[in-house]
Amino acid sequence: MGRFIIRRWLGSGLQGKVFLAFDPVLERQVAIKWLNPTGGDKPSQNREIFPSEARIVARLEHPNIVPLYEAGMYRDFPYLVFAYVEGMTLRDKRLQNGAMPVQEALSIFSAVLAGVACAHAQGILHLDLSPSNIMVDTAGVPRIMDFGLAKFAGVDAAVCGDELRGSPLYMSPEHFNNRPLTARSDIFVLGLILFEMVSGRSPVPAENLQVLINAIADSDLDLGDMDRLGLDTRLQAVIQRALSHDAASRFADAAEMKLVVDELLELLEPDDRGVDHSTVMFLLKRLERKSAFPALSNNLVEINRLTEENNDSNVDLLTNIVLRDYAITNKLLQLANSSFYGGTGHGVKTISNAIHRLGMNVIRMTCNGLVYFDALKGGDQNLKDALISSFVSAFISRHFAIRLGHQDLAEEAFICGMFHRLGKSLTIFYFQEEFHEIERLIEEYGLNDEAASTRVLGIGYSNLGMAVAARWKFPEAIRGSIQYLGFGKLPKPARPVELQQQIAAFANELCELAANVSAEQGSLRLTEFSTRFAGLIFLSPAELVQLLEVAFKKLKEFSPILGLELSGSQFVSRVDNFLAAMQLLAEQSKVEETY
Repeated sequence: MGRFIIRRWLGSGLQGKVFLAFDPVLERQVAIKWLNPTGGDKPSQNREIFPSEARIVARLEHPNIVPLYEAGMYRDFPYLVFAYVEGMTLRDKRLQNGAMPVQEALSIFSAVLAGVACAHAQGILHLDLSPSNIMVDTAGVPRIMDFGLAKFAGVDAAVCGDELRGSPLYMSPEHFNNRPLTARSDIFVLGLILFEMVSGRSPVPAENLQVLINAIADSDLDLGDMDRLGLDTRLQAVIQRALSHDAASRFADAAEMKLVVDELLELLEPDDRGVDHSTVMFLLKRLERKSAFPALSNNLVEINRLTEENNDSNVDLLTNIVLRDYAITNKLLQLANSSFYGGTGHGVKTISNAIHRLGMNVIRMTCNGLVYFDALKGGDQNLKDALISSFVSAFISRHFAIRLGHQDLAEEAFICGMFHRLGKSLTIFYFQEEFHEIERLIEEYGLNDEAASTRVLGIGYSNLGMAVAARWKFPEAIRGSIQYLGFGKLPKPARPVELQQQIAAFANELCELAANVSAEQGSLRLTEFSTRFAGLIFLSPAELVQLLEVAFKKLKEFSPILGLELSGSQFVSRVDNFLAAMQLLAEQSKVEETY
């Protein structure tokens, strides 16, 4: 194609075909878009329309817009030569990872708005925005492609030709209602894209083309996921305004929308959920003044720093750290030889043997748990119950990960389940007065842990746990698994971190249910629980009870190694009573079925 050497085909769309090519003169890779005929298949029409469209694209210079290098004609049809951008489109990111975290989505979206605002400021519309036309490069910078349909503002929809030029799924009502296309038309499509980024799906029903067209023309969109996902109401308002059927009710242009999105992003910046950093830092400073906390922090930071890279020198250093503490050394060797890790009761005699046999990552996870537990085991009965509950949750998480077919994540799931309620355990141990006040609010007002702890501490248990886990340099999987997942039915996990989050929440919430629900309510509450986690897996009440029984059996088997004293535990007593009552109800049900 002219002087360009075509390397390979990159894709096709309604506008034309895209090829990766090499420019031998400037010695660089480029992306060439060979445009489809604009109507009538007459080369003369292409020659008349093409120069104006090329000039429009050439006027746009912005870091978030893929630049146009040059333009030409090939076999009577026009082509555009763009910079070649390596990366992944927003569409591919969604297909691979599902919904984005809100802060990540808004950061990317703000940059996209900056690029579109550059065009709008020059009176230029894109008219073909879609997740497939936004490339996130290898540095994480979004770059808008395909300004090939760009027109000057105020153009009629009919100017785009008798055929539908662009992607029907990403058009505005004006495209189908024969109204002028303006910057607000691009805003509508940007609203569709933002919704898709934070929800993982399109809000447009698309059973067939006519249903799709009617839905957009009438703005009959399915935005129900926003409530279910617990999106910030201010974010919901931004999306709803952008998707207003009346164009006059939308943002005037991308610049106005960017101002609102940037303000929202700043409000959500501390922790994706509006967590006050000053409160976090205040609580962390209080923890640092506690006598045992600095030593615990230093040990965990050292373990996690050394195990970030798996090399021989770090193995030796980690061995020396573990050997400083006889109790931790003894427990680690017993676990390495136990059935928990497939041991036979002997064979692993040294810490270095354990590291080589189980791997650095497993040892890292196990040491984090053992060091943390050993530091907190001297607390009152509330703390002992919390720690026992965390170990039961850990056993459930490990068993559940294996059941879901994720054997490779089993040990990680164990530790994620154990640390899910890290913030609560730390509060019980270090902030006893605040813990008792939180419990009073729960008892008197029926608040849940997260709401009550937020009222007393200024942040929820989960946010305190995540802040401390970050301070201890815990792996991302553990930090993410501490996150509070809210109420209601959870979506199917789309990424490994979401899988670990839901497994940890599943295990801990099941333990909490068993310890606090009467047998009379048991079946109903277990059914509600199954519905909440149906995106992960649906288990019947009987299967959930069986899962608890298996975990309790493991707890009693390994409690001597872990140094857990189960006698006197109210948690153990309540769960034992719950399991016995559920077993009795199951037996009575079987008897009734025989008559």
